[in-house]
Amino acid sequence: MSYALDLPCGCVAHVACDPVSGLAHTRVIEARGPGCELRRHEVGVRLYLWDLLPDRSQMRVKSHEPAVRRMARLYSV
Repeated sequence: MSYALDLPCGCVAHVACDPVSGLAHTRVIEARGPGCELRRHEVGVRLYLWDLLPDRSQMRVKSHEPAVRRMARLYSV
């Protein structure tokens, strides 16, 4: 079982999964994007899991209130 993932930089990653457990065991760059500026994104290079995650600086934050305070407010009696 395998998947092709489009990365935000334009590259395509090939992810191979174990057919029984469904866990990913191999992640490699399959094709380099034309506008990719990352030197480590060469075809055939293995990727770490955190390379597939979105950039934290581009993520939108719903609330600036700390999660603990939100949970306490939700479950207070």
